[in-house]
Amino acid sequence: MAKTKKVEENVEEEKEVRLSVYEVGYLMVPTIAEENLGEEVTSFKDMFIEKGAVFISDEYPKLMELAYEMTRSILNKKQKFSYGYFGWVKFECTTATARIIKDLLDKNEKLVRYLMIKTVRESTMSVKRPYGKQDGSKRRFTRKVEEVEVINEETIDKEIDALVV
Repeated sequence: MAKTKKVEENVEEEKEVRLSVYEVGYLMVPTIAEENLGEEVTSFKDMFIEKGAVFISDEYPKLMELAYEMTRSILNKKQKFSYGYFGWVKFECTTATARIIKDLLDKNEKLVRYLMIKTVRESTMSVKRPYGKQDGSKRRFTRKVEEVEVINEETIDKEIDALVV
């Protein structure tokens, strides 16, 4: 029984030591002034570094209109947002550190929302494809144009006479 418990503890310690790659997509409150955004982003990233995370890549936040209005409780008041600064960071850390970072993100009142996922180190960005093209062929919706034969009045009169007789 004691041996089994030691093995379980070793497995747990091994899991904690292994490094994994995570990505956090975040939406900062739009009430941050444009000139103060750099300072806020720096303090946001410093939080990761202080906990031992190693940065792989990131994208500086950009102000964007949201698809729908989001609500967040800040200082015990519900606030609604229809704009926000969206950015992301990719970093490497242990599972224990990732849990600590998640707790800090939950408490960060400068964030409207965030999403933290486990990912891979390589860039996984895909090329945008236009909708409606499943295969390599180009499909165009065009109307069929029938060739219209130019007929003069004499030809029409002859055809009418032939039908009447």
